[in-house]
Amino acid sequence: MTADGGESGLASALGATPELIAVRADGLAQLEIFDGCPPDLLRPLAAHLRPLQAPVGQVLTRQGERAVSFLLIQSGRAEVRHLGDDGEVVLGEVSEGMIVGEIALLRDKPRTATVTVTEPLTAYLGDHAAFEILADLPGLSRRMVRTARQRLAAFVTPIPVVLKDGTELMLRPALPGDSERTSNGPIEFSTETLYRRFMSMRAPSMSLMNYLFQVDYVNHFVWVLVDGADGPVVADVRFVRDVADSSLAEIAFIVGDAYQGRGIGNVMMDALVIAAQVSGVKRFSGRVLSDNVPMRTILDRFGARWEREEPGVVITEFDVPKTEALQIDPELAVEIRASVRQVLRAIG
Repeated sequence: MTADGGESGLASALGATPELIAVRADGLAQLEIFDGCPPDLLRPLAAHLRPLQAPVGQVLTRQGERAVSFLLIQSGRAEVRHLGDDGEVVLGEVSEGMIVGEIALLRDKPRTATVTVTEPLTAYLGDHAAFEILADLPGLSRRMVRTARQRLAAFVTPIPVVLKDGTELMLRPALPGDSERTSNGPIEFSTETLYRRFMSMRAPSMSLMNYLFQVDYVNHFVWVLVDGADGPVVADVRFVRDVADSSLAEIAFIVGDAYQGRGIGNVMMDALVIAAQVSGVKRFSGRVLSDNVPMRTILDRFGARWEREEPGVVITEFDVPKTEALQIDPELAVEIRASVRQVLRAIG
């Protein structure tokens, strides 16, 4: 390797010539995930990648193994399976332009799924150093998040929820496009509703909405209630872990005007409790307007004790409730718990 650690040294270390690296960079530039990235910008990444060809049936990653690399698929397909307490479950499929195994690599955790080739596959194999280069490319972090969440969306099954008035809605984790649906959808969130949620009479900005739905399901978990499988978001509830104390998470929720008074808040709060239990959150905190009676009433059933933080605003902190304290139907609770576990496996 050269003294300055340049591309020639890397090429020598990985057994690739500068000419071969240029060819790899041209190939990377053709993938959708690198749309707009010129080949020259992709050469440092290409120098850190090794080509891989895999026939049908070859195992690319195995559940339980230590993660030391990721795969960037050029062509072909592979199936993702997880072996759990209830047997083996197909989590989804990966194909051209998708990244495999990056989350386990970043977390330095064992693989949570086995990936097996179902259609002859070509890919590039990279390590931590390659992933750091990948993540630093302009706009790539945002695209990787979008790709990971789209991969997740492929196997998240909405759960039917029947309200006390007989209305059937669908509960699922937040997914790509939900911020756009909420901001520009047909569901009205009045100034009073927005004020209670955001403590402002103005509608939230798109950047705030993008943040609110830009979730990782570990530190920021969001349930949404939609009117129909592909319908608009009518309510959401979330927890966001405290940076200094991962056992503590702040909670918040909002319900569209036409859907208020139907018991949605209680259903969503029970679903959030289940997500917190599965995720290891031990305590909830909340900050609400003192006259936000609906939210305070929902939290009061879990033993919330309120303190005045500033004029018109109160805060609370309480233990995540036990399952026995929930009002949700037990069978629905089982479905919700399974959904949370599936999501956490998928991003693990």
